[in-house]
Amino acid sequence: MELFLPITALIIGSVLFTMSFRMLIQANPNERIPQLWGRPARHPGRIYVIRAAAIGFLFLAVFELSGSIGYASVLLVALAGLPAWALNILHNRRVARGQHGQGAGQPA
Repeated sequence: MELFLPITALIIGSVLFTMSFRMLIQANPNERIPQLWGRPARHPGRIYVIRAAAIGFLFLAVFELSGSIGYASVLLVALAGLPAWALNILHNRRVARGQHGQGAGQPA
């Protein structure tokens, strides 16, 4: 039961970080989003709030899990960022192909 709250915080942080990335993709449907460094053309302010909450939850999870699993808890932050990283890669590939966010059922 002592791992329930930190794991929940880790999941919430991951979901919030992924949501912020989804919002960034929606704000920039036709432009590539930098993978590591740089800033996209449009960056709505509400994304900062969502990312701050996500980072807060992730730090809380690492702090609480560090007593149980030690420094390996830091690796969980990297795992929590994988969904957002995958969204970024998929979006940039879609933009490179020229699909610009069209759904599967929509004609080109």
